[in-house]
Amino acid sequence: MTVDERKSGMINTNILQNLILENREKLNISGVLDVLSFDDQIVIVETELRFINN
Repeated sequence: MTVDERKSGMINTNILQNLILENREKLNISGVLDVLSFDDQIVIVETELRFINN
């Protein structure tokens, strides 16, 4: 996905993404384009299908 497509809001809904948290210790996320920020309380990532902040 190009930067222009992300800015314009065009999203490919055929993209598969997974978020797997194992025993509150290990987190696996597929489809991440960039990690924007993180600390011991919050992680903000940009994915192929927009942003995740939690």
